[in-house]
Amino acid sequence: MANLVTVSQIADQLCEPPQRVAYIIRKYRIKAVERIGLIRLFDERQVKAIQQGLYGIQIRRGA
Repeated sequence: MANLVTVSQIADQLCEPPQRVAYIIRKYRIKAVERIGLIRLFDERQVKAIQQGLYGIQIRRGA
């Protein structure tokens, strides 16, 4: 099975608040690879997409 992570784990990996990660997931409509109850699981490809979305927020904020 692939290495799947939760929103909180993604936030920890990227040193970002979980709310910001959840915002990017909603904004870009990133679908979870798998769900266990209410917990959404994402793969590495999706984590990279989330990271790019967060990078876009930081660029705009710095301008």
